[in-house]
Amino acid sequence: MKRATAIALASFVSLAAVSGTALAQSAKSLVGAWTIVDVGDTYGKDPKGSLVFAANGRYVLTLTRSDLPKFASNSRVKGTADENKAVVTGSISHFGRYKVNEKDKTLTLDIESSTYPNWVGTSQTRPFTVANDELRYKVAVPSAGKGTGSNEVVWKRAK
Repeated sequence: MKRATAIALASFVSLAAVSGTALAQSAKSLVGAWTIVDVGDTYGKDPKGSLVFAANGRYVLTLTRSDLPKFASNSRVKGTADENKAVVTGSISHFGRYKVNEKDKTLTLDIESSTYPNWVGTSQTRPFTVANDELRYKVAVPSAGKGTGSNEVVWKRAK
């Protein structure tokens, strides 16, 4: 009887571990707000960012360098060439719809609008993992182009 109980307990623990792994890759595990941890060198040593996945399948993402210059004119439409270049190279934002393929462990972003116009109307599929309140995914071709640094992005669940 003890052996049967031990086998049943071991089977339950194994099943729970497999279920937990599967759940970690589900769309439900993405829902909520995330803050940036690491995005490579493009956004400096202390990047700022927020990513929100809504339960209805919509998302919004914003990333910026922490050292963006203030505009001397105090008007975003009157920035100098250098100020505008710093903002364009040091930030990105996009939003749209998302879906998760739980079998392939991929996240697809259907980008409706972006501060990088080349991404508008595109769908980007990214392999991802979620574990211990940490989301990781890879961007095949970063907005800064191939060879511009790490393509792995790491987020932590916002508290």
